[in-house]
Amino acid sequence: MGAFFIYILKSAVCLVLFYLFFKLLLSRETFHRFNRVALLGVLLFSLLIPCIEMTTRHQVEVQQAVLSIEQLLMKAEMENTTPVEIEAGEWQLAPAPVFLSWIQIALLIYLAGIVVLVCRNVYSLLCLLRLICSGKREKLESGITLVVHDRAIAPFSWMIYIVISREDLEENGREILIHEAAHIRNCHSWDLLIADICIFFQWFNPGAWLLKQELQNIHEYEADETVINEGVNAKEYQLLLIKKAVGTRLYSMANSFNHSKLKKRITMMLKEKSNPWARLKYLYVLPLAAIAVTAFARPEISEKADEISAVKVNDLVSFMQENVLGDTVKVSKNEKKEEIGIGGRVSKDSEVIVLEVVEQMPEFPGGTAALSKYLKDKTENSSAKGKAGGSVTVGFTVAKTGKVENVKASPSDQSILSKEAERIVREMPDWIPGKQRGMPVPVKYSVSVRFGDIRFQENKKPLILVDGRETSMDAFDKMDKGVIESVSVLKDSASIRLYGKRGANGVILVSTQKNGKLGNDMKAVAFIEKETVETNTAEEIAVTGTVVDEQRRPKAGVSVVVPNTNIGTMTDANGRFQLKTQNRGSIWFSFIGYKTVKAPVSPTMSVQLEQEVVRLFPETSGKLKASATLSSDVKGIRGLSIHGIKDGEPPLVIIDGKEALEEDALSKLSPDRIKSFSILKDKSAETVYGEKGKNGVIIVTLLTEGEYDFQKANSKKPYADALELAESVAKDVEGEIIYCINDEEVKKKKLKGMSTKTINSVSLDHFDKKKIVRLKTEKYRSDWVPVVGVVKDADGKRIAASIRVKGANDITRTNTDGSFAIRAPKNGVLLVGDNNQTAIEVKVKPILEVILKD
Repeated sequence: MGAFFIYILKSAVCLVLFYLFFKLLLSRETFHRFNRVALLGVLLFSLLIPCIEMTTRHQVEVQQAVLSIEQLLMKAEMENTTPVEIEAGEWQLAPAPVFLSWIQIALLIYLAGIVVLVCRNVYSLLCLLRLICSGKREKLESGITLVVHDRAIAPFSWMIYIVISREDLEENGREILIHEAAHIRNCHSWDLLIADICIFFQWFNPGAWLLKQELQNIHEYEADETVINEGVNAKEYQLLLIKKAVGTRLYSMANSFNHSKLKKRITMMLKEKSNPWARLKYLYVLPLAAIAVTAFARPEISEKADEISAVKVNDLVSFMQENVLGDTVKVSKNEKKEEIGIGGRVSKDSEVIVLEVVEQMPEFPGGTAALSKYLKDKTENSSAKGKAGGSVTVGFTVAKTGKVENVKASPSDQSILSKEAERIVREMPDWIPGKQRGMPVPVKYSVSVRFGDIRFQENKKPLILVDGRETSMDAFDKMDKGVIESVSVLKDSASIRLYGKRGANGVILVSTQKNGKLGNDMKAVAFIEKETVETNTAEEIAVTGTVVDEQRRPKAGVSVVVPNTNIGTMTDANGRFQLKTQNRGSIWFSFIGYKTVKAPVSPTMSVQLEQEVVRLFPETSGKLKASATLSSDVKGIRGLSIHGIKDGEPPLVIIDGKEALEEDALSKLSPDRIKSFSILKDKSAETVYGEKGKNGVIIVTLLTEGEYDFQKANSKKPYADALELAESVAKDVEGEIIYCINDEEVKKKKLKGMSTKTINSVSLDHFDKKKIVRLKTEKYRSDWVPVVGVVKDADGKRIAASIRVKGANDITRTNTDGSFAIRAPKNGVLLVGDNNQTAIEVKVKPILEVILKD
């Protein structure tokens, strides 16, 4: 009964999980028939998944017997039974009428709930059958039987019967009969019967009751849909439902016309059909089922093997103090007798129950300490010692007489040790047998037989060096492990490189506390280990990630570089990047005006950039914005200090792409004229501006005359429309004038009547003797980024060149040192060239180094 109860609990958990999945994802869809199948599938899955056997393996050391929840309940169930011996020498369990355990009380309550529900449903079924038999019956098409009553009852259907009052039949007979016939044709009564049976066994589970209620709702949705499809007026039908909603529902196993949740039914009638693709939501049940199966998996515990390459200092001490390992509980059923409730197993040969967990476990004469001494003495004098090393787990049975029987070593690749360990265990003296309820019983047990502290293959002894001196395996085993300070293990190529053929089977280097210092061998191994680790851990991995700014917005154009390598990339429009690098070190993320971030290499990375901190005045500080608007009452910029640029070493100042030669150039600038700041430092500054940029670079972009006049006048003078604004900027301009909104050329008439609220600035640009009045909205070049760079020839010498944005009219020339600054689309292309050759195309990056070859 305990196993069945566990099955019911697991099934209840699955039912709740799957019901929540349906309620959250599918209950609002109009696939009524599909949803009905899904709910029935929920019932089926909840019944099947607990039956699926799945085992997970974990290598852990077991210090005591482990009980699963099933075995715990089974043990509690049989807690008050006493083993007695029968004629055949077998053990059975005799009941002890002392008191009820907690699990028995829980089972009694559970069974009482089932009995109450069964009685309730049987009574409801008898009343329903009596009502069907007492009415006037009439056969309809499709095998349906109509039962008409003279007294007033709420209409309902069950199996092949439709029960209705004569008054309802005469007033609204057509609609009601179509509705109830739909229930019968779709076999809805069988659904409710299955749901009721589920509730019998899971009456304590709210999910079972809610699932039945949801199933009834879907039944009504299906029937209502059938009525509407038959041509019944929807509004009249809805009024009929409201009228009949006041009736009484007597039978939970029948489909009543006046089923509750009236609002949901009417809402579902008016709802638009769901998208067919929404059915793909049902696929979410697959990972949910996998999670449920995994959650109910049984852990299988096995011993941990100690390889030569895994030896640690702490292991050497624990090896000598290792406790006897217990075994996991296994419960099985006697094929000839009754079920055994306490961790027992039946031997097929002797038909004797072998217990694994009992009230009093068997004991070696003298206790655990005596057992350890026995095993140590036997292994030290064993013929197998020195031929192979490591430990072997041996299982055996301590019979009720105390004798050791059924000795079997665990599978091992060291057969010589397995055979010797079995011999040592077989020769053990008689144990004190285990007892259950005061009577001796056979018990399964296991011990770990250790042949030395180091595991090695047969006739493949490792080289052991203690403080630089070669030591035999026997001498090492007899060492006082308390004096060991450190242990290093070498194998494969590392051991051969340092010790030649002597190290072919591995090398163990031990440093004791008495030695104090590392000898030459330990120093050499330290070097070899470091080199080996660097070689082994430097495998190439794929790194992907996202870079965002302080507002968690994706940051495009960020330079992603692996330092001291030629590996690097840029983030795309969504702030994402991808590269391959070694699984160590760090990756640097940099962008103009932002602090460089150095993050350790990881397969997936998420990086947030912070803007440079700029102190405009000694008593204030703020974050540098892409378009900085400074206070208009400040005469110039004084006391400028930038994070990363040392005090007393003036940085290079670039204003509108030109080097500022005056030391006080920044202080002479009017803050009202400054459009934006950009800052370069460290390697980025030197790459673009060479020696001049070693102290950092401040790049200032000023407002054009048109932009400045617009900002200055716009707050004082409102313009009637965009045309008046454009003409005010171009009023003193001679020659041909072109009007543009952002980068799109437009006719003057399009500007007529256009509001100025969306215009952020106006500029007057000159291009090929043409004048361009550009009205810039918030969308104007929102995807453009600042680009700085340097142009060199094939010999690495900086040269003069022109830089133009492909597809736009923006153009600039390099400074005398070959450097340039320009804005361009983040995914755009620059045309770079000099007067003697055709321009080359260069993909836009925040920092560029362009080589023009002949």
